[in-house]
Amino acid sequence: MPYYNSGDLMHYLTKIIHRDLHSGNIFFSKHFACIGDLGISKSATEFADNNENYGIIPYMAPEIFQGQKYTETSDIYSFGMIMWEFMTGRRPFWNENHDTELIINICDGGLRPPIVTNAPEG
Repeated sequence: MPYYNSGDLMHYLTKIIHRDLHSGNIFFSKHFACIGDLGISKSATEFADNNENYGIIPYMAPEIFQGQKYTETSDIYSFGMIMWEFMTGRRPFWNENHDTELIINICDGGLRPPIVTNAPEG
């Protein structure tokens, strides 16, 4: 995959639904980052009708837990969680057990990682 800045990367990603996007699937070289583990990815135009959930709880969009299909917006949510991790140096919900209670708090309680307020300008 060629190099993309974050805006171009999201444009590229909207053609593919990764369905398991998290920081462990981002690989860095000296000059660029690549997204890997495309094994369960689908074309955005491909119809995927299954009820299986893929991914790691903190990176999964709430609507997936509520039985909705994976879409481009599901990956955008996951990408946002990756960006949050890059900004803070911590994985989303690092201080929570990754279990059913966390899923309920995300879906019903609107639990999200705290907003980063001390990010450097630039």
